[in-house]
Amino acid sequence: MTRKHLTFAAQCVISVALLVLLFRSLDLSALRSLFATMPLWFYLMSLSAVLGGQVLYAWRWKQILAASGVPVTVGTAVQQYFIGIFLNNFFPSTVGGDMAKVYYLGRHHGYRPIAASIVLDRLLSIGLLALLATAMYWIAPDPSPQFAATRAFVTAIAVCLIGGLVLAARGTGGLPQRLSRFGTLAVGFAERAQRFRYDMAAAARRPQVVAQSAAVVATYFFVLTVVYRAFLLINTSAHPPYLTLLTAVTTASLLSNIPVSVNGLGLREQLHAILLQPLGVPREAAVAISLLIFAHLLVSSLLGLFFWMRLPAGTQ
Repeated sequence: MTRKHLTFAAQCVISVALLVLLFRSLDLSALRSLFATMPLWFYLMSLSAVLGGQVLYAWRWKQILAASGVPVTVGTAVQQYFIGIFLNNFFPSTVGGDMAKVYYLGRHHGYRPIAASIVLDRLLSIGLLALLATAMYWIAPDPSPQFAATRAFVTAIAVCLIGGLVLAARGTGGLPQRLSRFGTLAVGFAERAQRFRYDMAAAARRPQVVAQSAAVVATYFFVLTVVYRAFLLINTSAHPPYLTLLTAVTTASLLSNIPVSVNGLGLREQLHAILLQPLGVPREAAVAISLLIFAHLLVSSLLGLFFWMRLPAGTQ
């Protein structure tokens, strides 16, 4: 068994363990009731918010591609983005979807520029999300002392990721020369990394691209927090301040990207329970909204399957 298989097996075990531990502490009848009594209008509203967010992220990726000199239409970017969401279900983390984008678009526009745009897209998504979460921690009312440790951790993540964005835009100032004393193999690796960074820098250096990315991340999570707030108003007596709820929502989404479980499964639900409970939200309601958003992402996967099946024969 390879290291990749062992890693995936460990992630599966962690996901199952986290879910078992969580569901043992829940009132399952209360959890089922939250779904059984959910108004249709709320389900459709929340689904529209999640699907609309994916379209926004696809549009943002299209802007990165355009800034990198890769001309694709918005329709193509949306199609490839949803295909990536679908294929993520079959691989650990998001590697499957990213590989699909590189494969399908790279044949026409070059594999390295497409791969560079995807890495930059990830850096912008997670980096700006971490920055938003950090800002909320320092602005919003602090509902619990346990948030202090989380705030420090999220702030450290934000600093590291923003540092990565700056590095992508500005470089290291001559990495091959610094590694020359380690031999030709190290220099060759540094030169390839430098060329890859140049592909990222074309978009990363443009303030317009960064501003558009920040607007997309902020818009999506502001709207998503409205969905959470509506869910709590319908189903619970908890009415946390909007900015405090936004802090919890952004933190849960950010930390779900830590690759310790299969695509965040189990970790995401645990984070919702941990972060929303200090706001007065019952654990059942916290897990229910997490599972609802996950179900909406599965609908996004079905759209990705539809787009994938429409690809010309021989390209799938």
